[in-house]
Amino acid sequence: MHVIRPFPIAKLVLEKSLLTYRMNFGQPQDVYPTMWFIEGPKEKIVVDTGTDAKTAARLGFRAEQISNPGEALSRIGLQPDDIDVLILTHMHFDHMEFAKQFSRARIIVQRSEYESAINPHPLLARGYMRETFPDSSRFVLVEGDSEIVDGVRVLLTPGHTPGCQSVAVKTDRGTVVICGLCTIHENLFPKEEVSKLFPVITPGIHTNVLEAYDSLMLIKRLADIALPLHDATYSFKEVIPW
Repeated sequence: MHVIRPFPIAKLVLEKSLLTYRMNFGQPQDVYPTMWFIEGPKEKIVVDTGTDAKTAARLGFRAEQISNPGEALSRIGLQPDDIDVLILTHMHFDHMEFAKQFSRARIIVQRSEYESAINPHPLLARGYMRETFPDSSRFVLVEGDSEIVDGVRVLLTPGHTPGCQSVAVKTDRGTVVICGLCTIHENLFPKEEVSKLFPVITPGIHTNVLEAYDSLMLIKRLADIALPLHDATYSFKEVIPW
């Protein structure tokens, strides 16, 4: 069975409404671009790489660096060159800026996401940074749900981006799903007064709000443990399941 080790790479401060659609305007929210290491019996797998705080600051975000992939992986005796598989939930800069460091890894991304990132709509272009993209030969493009290795599969969960994907991992406590949409705990588990109306809150940043809602509902249905992508409650766990 697998376990997941989260490594927060940076801290960004956003307006909370960017994470919770049509709610929480004007409220600051700390978010953590996180690298997730999946420890299993054979392949060494990383989900996302985080970002450089300097890049985020240049784009107008308040940001600070917590770690970097090499430093984080060294805590478990590894380096980026040791990783076999890099899964990108999507190709926004804060999820893949360090992808080139994983020189041996095959990079798993949805075809629809890759095509959107390579030729983005003008409204989406700011989120993608072509200079951070590894050579196209490094990518393995999948279409829809796909098993990557035994016990680890990707799920097409669009809405935040055209080809956003989540990662389902079999563990000794059931299926853990790393939510590919940019989320905090409140997106998947809203406060009581909101949950009476909506069982999930879609991200404020999305390409299709209805798809994003349906994707979060799918994740909640499939997951024994659902991991929001940017929440300190989960990003700072030593190991998942805990």
